[in-house]
Amino acid sequence: MKQSSETNWLHELLSGLLTLSSEKQKSELIEKFKQEHKSADDSLLLQDIDELAALIVKLKSESTAPDHKIAALSELERAQLTETERIIDENLFDYYFQPIVNTVDGEIYSYEALMRPKSTMKLTPLHILKYAGLVNRLSDIECGTFLNVLQIVDLRKQEFSGKLVFINSIPEAKVAAEDYRNISHLLLKHADTAVVEMTEQSEVDDENLERLKERYRNMGIKMAIDDYGTGYSNIGNLLRYMPDFVKIDRSLLSEIQCSPKKRHFVREIIQFCHDNDILALAEGVETAEELRTVILLGADLIQGYYTARPAPEIVQSIPDDIKQQIKHLHQELEDGIGQKIYAADCSERVDLDRLVQSDIKRIVIGANGDGDVIIEGDSNTDSQIRLETKTGFKGKITLDNCWLSSVKNKPCIDIAENCDVTLNLIGDNKLEKGGIRVPQSSKLTIIGNGTLEIDVKSKEYYGIGNGTGLLHGELIFEQSGRITVNGKGETGIGIGSGNGGTIKIGAGQYRLNLQGDVGVGIGSLYADNELVIHDCDIGMELTQARGCAIGSIGKNNDITIYKASVKVFVSGIELSGIGSLDGEKLKFNIYEASCFVTVNGETCSGIAALEGKTDVSVRQAAVRLTVNGKQVLGIGGFSDDTYVQADIADIHAEVDSSIDVNRYARFENYTINSGSTVVEFNGKEVFSVSK
Repeated sequence: MKQSSETNWLHELLSGLLTLSSEKQKSELIEKFKQEHKSADDSLLLQDIDELAALIVKLKSESTAPDHKIAALSELERAQLTETERIIDENLFDYYFQPIVNTVDGEIYSYEALMRPKSTMKLTPLHILKYAGLVNRLSDIECGTFLNVLQIVDLRKQEFSGKLVFINSIPEAKVAAEDYRNISHLLLKHADTAVVEMTEQSEVDDENLERLKERYRNMGIKMAIDDYGTGYSNIGNLLRYMPDFVKIDRSLLSEIQCSPKKRHFVREIIQFCHDNDILALAEGVETAEELRTVILLGADLIQGYYTARPAPEIVQSIPDDIKQQIKHLHQELEDGIGQKIYAADCSERVDLDRLVQSDIKRIVIGANGDGDVIIEGDSNTDSQIRLETKTGFKGKITLDNCWLSSVKNKPCIDIAENCDVTLNLIGDNKLEKGGIRVPQSSKLTIIGNGTLEIDVKSKEYYGIGNGTGLLHGELIFEQSGRITVNGKGETGIGIGSGNGGTIKIGAGQYRLNLQGDVGVGIGSLYADNELVIHDCDIGMELTQARGCAIGSIGKNNDITIYKASVKVFVSGIELSGIGSLDGEKLKFNIYEASCFVTVNGETCSGIAALEGKTDVSVRQAAVRLTVNGKQVLGIGGFSDDTYVQADIADIHAEVDSSIDVNRYARFENYTINSGSTVVEFNGKEVFSVSK
């Protein structure tokens, strides 16, 4: 009987232990049984159980929340969890692409890739993220999203037409080393396309965030912050990320036309973005009233059901009526911020001083037909006026001692679509805070004996051409005067654009001074170039982490220079004086010309496709190369696939580097028919031919 009684109170005690969740509960329970059982044997037993109770409390306090949440799931939720794991295991994901639209003209600027799980249970992306988090599989979602979307970009790149693709990321999710390498490879391959999008509430600490930002910055990848304006959003947190894009959350935009408080908050966000060279994207716009409000508040980009729904196909344009509505709203914005517009008549002579006194901020050319317009000014006085043409304008614009300036993120001279413009330079002219935009469908010819100085300072900039993610139209230089481009920012180009176009330089003098992370003097960032440069004088000084004076960052180049003088000074990390960094080949012909290239960096070459084939022909020309750095070469890159042919040529290359030159340079591929060719390596002559 005693044994049964002892078993009963022990059973009661042990049952009570299973319910413990705190030290206080443990102490109260043990004390209760100590008072009831004071025998020596019971006391010894209670001491052992006291230790057991402490262990139970500790284990319960260390148990993870997901275990409790899984245990609390309903039958339906458990089925959804099982289905989610199957979807992840079998990679059963589709991706829809929703256009992101420019508020200036309604054209598609980019796309966001949106996950769509393949399942008869109709699980949403929120379901997938919820259950993946419960079973610690967010890293699988992160890896799968990057690999799936980037492979789609790889296969369908032509359909994206050079536009950006936003990819959702979970920065706190850690992927395996092999997956990390695969993702990095694809990101580098599509650095001109991918934008990594993460939420402001991402649970990533400052150290890891800085590591992520540096990784993407070094790759040339843009970043976006999603859902800004929810939770604990503040300017300090935005400064922590300093992205390229801020996506303003739908909760702030829903019926914004009816809420003065929402409008005030959104206006402040947009103003902060513009002050810091960030593009403000209004996300989740669903009505015409919301569209109108956010455009008039100054948003740069629109995403939402009103402009375009997500679709498995990659649409090339939004409906024309919506596009026209956006254009009208943008014009309403321009007119509504106090900027007076002057419409220049054809064959008119416009006095800038008179317009300044009338507080005119913008001259529109072509509103009254084609023709020639002369703009006269004072080269010592900033007019704070910018020019633009109407679509389809054909004619000559003469700048006579003009000083024009723009607002942030807008060109000083904005040539519209399908235009054929001749820009005649007289006297000394200056463009400040913006260059000359020439879209892909238009043509610009520069003539005259005057000078033009362009000063641009922005996160992304260009002097003459178009933006870093766009193509430029036909650029023809026939002026006899000097063109100077001073540029400073993260990514930029002096003459050209990000995705290329036609450049013909046949006269004039050029002085380009560019500073930043990634940049090209003349050419393109991420497109093939076929450049012919002649009868001119070019001088460049570039300070870039990754840069090229003439050519491109990531593509192939066919460059011909004749009857010209070219002097290039480039300093930074990964550089090519003339050629390409990541392109597969460079074909460089120079004759009846002189070319002086000085490069100081870590991995670089004077004339080369740095990672590809280099084919150089020098005829009746002088080439001087001075290259210094850790891993550097004079002519050619690191594929040892370099060919040099010289006829009546004077080539002298001085290289100072720690690499083994014999590993890369194949002097048997040098054909010297006549002239002198000398290559010095660390002060010693390693190749010399004189005929």
